[in-house]
Amino acid sequence: MIMSHSEQYLWLVFPPSADRDDWVAATKSQAEHAGFTVMPAASNAKDVPSDKILILSRDAEEPRKAGAPSRNVAVLLSDRGPLLPEVDANSEPAPRHAAVRNASELTRRGYAFFSERVFKAEDFKGDAVEVLPGLQLLGLNSGPESERNRALSEAFSVYANNQAFWGSEIFDFNAKDVRHSNGQVTFDLTGRPRILIFGPYIVMPAGRWKAVVRLGFSVPSAKHRYRADWGSQEVYTSYEFRPGRDGVFQLEIEYEWDKPSASEFRLLLLEGAFDGEVTFFGAEITESR
Repeated sequence: MIMSHSEQYLWLVFPPSADRDDWVAATKSQAEHAGFTVMPAASNAKDVPSDKILILSRDAEEPRKAGAPSRNVAVLLSDRGPLLPEVDANSEPAPRHAAVRNASELTRRGYAFFSERVFKAEDFKGDAVEVLPGLQLLGLNSGPESERNRALSEAFSVYANNQAFWGSEIFDFNAKDVRHSNGQVTFDLTGRPRILIFGPYIVMPAGRWKAVVRLGFSVPSAKHRYRADWGSQEVYTSYEFRPGRDGVFQLEIEYEWDKPSASEFRLLLLEGAFDGEVTFFGAEITESR
């Protein structure tokens, strides 16, 4: 049987990451040294007079639509998180939320379409790794990651393990006084009824997913009414409660995604408060069977 050109091309998929440009540059140099012609996905590989073509892409949907066999596709994931420094540092949350949605969706597709061909940065700590036939790659010595990017990298492991811890660093808080310490966030409750916690807009695969959230309440904050929402931004599973006493509480809430879409956990204060503090310890996300 004669193979089509698309079945012979090799593909490397790099979802968005803080050091994606560095990975692409290093890969291009090593691949060209190995005799490959390296091209972006938008190019027409048919016009290239070479039998060793490597196509670079952000999206695993592209090689899937092109009919590339799994053996000719590899997905490379950075461990530096998905956010570029300028997005990570931006005080306006909307660009960051959009970046998280985009990067998580492209990472999800990598696992969904080529789960056996996903390589992580930790796989390159030693000798060169053969990621595709005839192509061995060495890893990078990237700079330090931010706390938010570190937490997002951990959160994205939900695609590999069907569970992940979502740390407080990847959520947003609506309060005048917000204190981050040892992976948890304590914030002042004083003010009108409002959304206290929201985020992180990571795209969830279709299925039923449970969020186990730990919250701490001071004596004044324990007397107020709250609502917790978990779902796909527009539709939620909701739970109203009043702690009644101070201490740390665990909340379990489930929602079923009928198709992949962005996720949101929200904690709402349902009545005005004159004092009190709430502590958020993050959420454990697991697929419910």
